[in-house]
Amino acid sequence: MFQIAICDDDAIFLQEFHKTLEDITEMLGMECNIKEWQEEKELKESLTKQPRVDLLFLDIELKDSLGVELGQYIREILGNYQLQIVYISHEQSYAMQLFETTPLDFLVKPITKERLESVLKRYIKKQEGTGKLFTCKTAQGMVMLPFASIMYFQSRGHKLIVHTMEGQQEFYGKLEEVEKFVPEYFVRIHKSFLVNEYFITSYRYDKVCLLDQQQLNISRSYINEIQKRIRKHVEDM
Repeated sequence: MFQIAICDDDAIFLQEFHKTLEDITEMLGMECNIKEWQEEKELKESLTKQPRVDLLFLDIELKDSLGVELGQYIREILGNYQLQIVYISHEQSYAMQLFETTPLDFLVKPITKERLESVLKRYIKKQEGTGKLFTCKTAQGMVMLPFASIMYFQSRGHKLIVHTMEGQQEFYGKLEEVEKFVPEYFVRIHKSFLVNEYFITSYRYDKVCLLDQQQLNISRSYINEIQKRIRKHVEDM
C-alpha cells in the first residue's frame, strides 16, 4: 500500500481532505493507508522511528511551528529524499521558501478535487519513472502498489498473487516476467516465490521467515546462492 500522511491542525479540513483523498485514490486504483496528524511534534517522532511514509501533505501554518521546518528536518536531519512532500497553505507567499526542500507540489486552500487529482497523477508518474511502482490488472480493475510495500510474489497456476502486510491482489501472469523488472532487493527463492529481502527477518537452511511470521520454502536449486544473499542482508540490518 501507499502510505500517505496528512498533517494539518484544522480538524474539519483534515476530515474533508481525507475523504477527498480516499475518493481520488480509489478512482486511480491506488491501494492506500492514510493517516492524519494534527501536531508536527507527533508526526516528527513517528518519522524519526522510521515507519515508511511515501507521500506527505503538510500544512505550512501549524499551530506551534512552520511546516517547512519539518520539511527541512525530513531532508537535512533524517536525510530522507524518498518521501514526497506536498505543502498546503492559505497563502502563496511561501512558495520560494519551500524550494530547498524539493516539494512535489504546493497547494493553496481551498483545494479543489481536480487540483488534488492532478497532484496524485503526477506523483504516480514520478514513481513509475523511477521504477518504484508495480501496476497490475485485477478482477477489480487496475491496482498500483509501491514495490517497497510488497512482501513477495507467489505463482499459483496461471495466476500471480501479490502479498503485502495489508492483504493480497491476484492477477494473471508469470513469475519469470515479473522477475525481469522488480528492484534488485527482490530475490527468487523458489519456483513459486519472489521475495522482498526487506521483509525477511530470519532464515534456516531451507526456509525464510517474514515480518508477519510466515515461513516460505527455499528450493534446493536456489539454496546456496540465496543463503549468501540473505545472510548478507540480515547481517547488514
